[in-house]
Amino acid sequence: MLQSAETSAESPSHVHLPHRQEAFARHVAAGRTLTDAARLAGYAWDSARQTGSRLMKEPQIAARVAGIAHAKEDQRQGELDELVAGLKRVMIDAMERKNDFATLRAIDMIARLRGLTPTTAKRSGGVEAALEEMHRLSGEDEETAGEEAGLEPDLPDSPETVFDPPMPPELPQPVEPAPAPAPDRLSPAQARAAARAAAQQAARAEAERRIFRYEHLMAHHPELSPRIEELSDARAYFDDFDTLLPPELWPEQAQPSDAE
Repeated sequence: MLQSAETSAESPSHVHLPHRQEAFARHVAAGRTLTDAARLAGYAWDSARQTGSRLMKEPQIAARVAGIAHAKEDQRQGELDELVAGLKRVMIDAMERKNDFATLRAIDMIARLRGLTPTTAKRSGGVEAALEEMHRLSGEDEETAGEEAGLEPDLPDSPETVFDPPMPPELPQPVEPAPAPAPDRLSPAQARAAARAAAQQAARAEAERRIFRYEHLMAHHPELSPRIEELSDARAYFDDFDTLLPPELWPEQAQPSDAE
C-alpha cells in the first residue's frame, strides 16, 4: 500500500510530518507554488491543485513551512551580517587611504544590503506566496463548485499519490569562506633581500629612537648637555619604553660633581 511513502521524517523544527508531507512543506518553503509542490512531493498530477491547497490548510504543515522559512531567513541574515562586516572593513581601509570613491561605493553596498536604499521589488517568500495562492484557489473552487456539479458523470476516484518523492534539502548549504592563500615560498635570494630589508628597518628605528632621546633630553634638561657626548649616552636616562626616568634614577655621572 501507500503507507511506505508516509514514513516519518525527522526535522529540526519540532514538527514531525510524514515523508510526502515533509517534501511538500520543503518545496513550498523554497518558493514553489502549491500545485508544483504537491506534484513534486508525489501527489497525483491532475488533483495537485486541490491537494496543495488542502495540505496548506493543515496547521502542522503550515507550521512546518513557516519553520523552514524562518530557519532560511536566520541563515540568510547571518551571511548578510558577515558581508556587511567585510564591507565595513573595506570602507574603513578606503577612508584611511583617502579613497573617496571606494568609501562611497562600500557605503552604498552596505545600505543596499541593509535595505536602506530602494532596489528592485522583492519576490514574496515561500510562506506569503503559499498563503496568497491558497486564498486564491479557495475562491476559485467556490466559484466553480456549482458549475461542475451535475455536468460530468461520476468517475472512479483516482489515487491521490503516484510516487515516492526524493526529499529536497531543508536549508541551502552555508557559504564557506575562501581558504587563505598559501604563502609564497621565497627563493634564497629573496630571503636574503628580505632579511637585509628587515635589518635596515630595525637599524632606522633604533636611530630614530636615539635621536628622540637626545632631543627630548636636551629640550627639557639642557644642563645635561656637557654629560652627553654621543647620542647613545642619552639611553641611560630613559626606560625601555623611551620614557624619561625621574632624576633620582639618573646615572651618577650625570649629576654635577662637587669639584665643579
